[in-house]
Amino acid sequence: MNSRKSALRSLAFAAVVFTLQDSGVAAATRETRSATDDFNERAARLFHREYFFHPWKESDHTVDGEDWSLPPWVKAAPYSGMQVPKTVPKDFPGRIQRGVKATWRGVEPEEGRFDFAPLRAAILKASEQGKCSVKMGLEATVWETRYFRKLGDPAIERVDVGSAPRWLTHYGIAIIEERPNSSAPFQVVNLDIYNPEYHQRYLKLVAEFGRSGIPQMKELDQCYLHLRSASRGEEGTGPSLTDPNRRLYEERLRAWAAAFKGVAHKLCNVSGKEEDITLCNQLGMGQRNGFVEHYLTYAPSAPLGQELDADGYLVVNEQSPIIAENRASGDENEEYSNEVRFGPLETFPHRYHESMLRVLQMRRNFLWAESGRWLVNPPLLHYVALELGQTVRTAPDAWCYLRESRVRRNMVKNFERWLFQRDADGERTVPVEKVDVPEQMYEYHPSHHYDYTARRTDSASGQTLIRFGVDDAFLSGGPHRVAVKITYLNRDNAEWALAYHTSDRRTATRSVTCGNTGKVRTVTFILNDAWFPGQGYTGSDLQIQATKGDAVIRLVRVIKLK
Repeated sequence: MNSRKSALRSLAFAAVVFTLQDSGVAAATRETRSATDDFNERAARLFHREYFFHPWKESDHTVDGEDWSLPPWVKAAPYSGMQVPKTVPKDFPGRIQRGVKATWRGVEPEEGRFDFAPLRAAILKASEQGKCSVKMGLEATVWETRYFRKLGDPAIERVDVGSAPRWLTHYGIAIIEERPNSSAPFQVVNLDIYNPEYHQRYLKLVAEFGRSGIPQMKELDQCYLHLRSASRGEEGTGPSLTDPNRRLYEERLRAWAAAFKGVAHKLCNVSGKEEDITLCNQLGMGQRNGFVEHYLTYAPSAPLGQELDADGYLVVNEQSPIIAENRASGDENEEYSNEVRFGPLETFPHRYHESMLRVLQMRRNFLWAESGRWLVNPPLLHYVALELGQTVRTAPDAWCYLRESRVRRNMVKNFERWLFQRDADGERTVPVEKVDVPEQMYEYHPSHHYDYTARRTDSASGQTLIRFGVDDAFLSGGPHRVAVKITYLNRDNAEWALAYHTSDRRTATRSVTCGNTGKVRTVTFILNDAWFPGQGYTGSDLQIQATKGDAVIRLVRVIKLK
């Protein structure tokens, strides 16, 4: 009788505990739903549900705001791709990229028995006969991923089986519990990928993958080289040069290069460490970052062709292998659905703007764009999709974004894409239009958490000109028919003019008279007889000359016309 009463008391206690747990889950769910609803209500005032783009108009005109229009003949580059949200319509002009997921657990369910047929079929299906770009990665590291109810709550809601084969348990490979994620409620549990038992079997997997013929499939554009990390997606970096495991890491990379013999340009190293990128450059591989939302992280990065000159201008080394050989070069700019990692919602439009232009400044050809239910800036998304993967000889336009920031060690001036601005006597500019950035932007100098988003002349000091040089490989000599679009601040009733060459000895001007609204505007000039006699960075192909007050200029684009 006593044991029966004890059992009943235990059941009653369990019922109370389960009721409290259920109440906690319900409360957490309501809290999450409330936060999501609040975010979406505020996002609706800033962002867009509908996709649209700026129409092309081939005549002199002025519009409010920025102008990302391109001539209708412009098509996406053949070796490019953009992963876009479902809100983008089917007639999106960019080359849409689709991801195909593959795991070691899936292709080798039993040790020594490989089956790549489903992966090959998935690539063919995603490609839609070459219509779409395809990326993949052979994930192999994760034992399991634990999902919690919410941040800071250790109660596990569910556990997902990872990418590593379960038969690896027979070999005594250590399981590593990574630190729980600080911005989303999950924890990754990995295997020790440098354990000899794991490593030798992994190399065999890569060799078999090479023999499958999948690397040579014309439908496959990118293959990520995954590593162990605390993030979902098996992103990570290689061991330090002094770490004993460095040798094993380099063996992994060389095995992948061998598997992709002849097409190693498709391989994307996911590490941002300079020594890792340098090795991958030597092996013929490309590279992919996952955090372009921090748009100044790789300013500079010599292995990615990102250099700073003596005056702080961000310069692209076009001879860098990843650029010169048009290897797979990618990034991700999808973090626009929460405020945990990058600061308040109100800062998103600026971060998106800077990130998208940095992608093009870095000469990337693949991008995972935003993934939320909103479109932050549809016309810019449209423009970037058509510009990804374009080279100096295939691109429809060249541009210079007159911006300035200070990272921890350096001043960084301008984002440039074959159109260059340089200060000189009589042509010295002042950075203006300050925009604060959140504290989460850790790459900034602690006392300089802001960007300048334009430059102005300094007429009071006799500096009335802003000089621009066009890359000779983009346009040189003449005459050429081009459109020049200048985004400026409509301020102080200023007057300024665009001066350009009409031959090797003559020039002409087009004038702008500002109001005093303070708003951003973009003027378009159609030039039917433009000459470009300058010499790259130091050339003077175009000039903006202030004639009354100061010209405040944000962006200049030179667009080829047929």
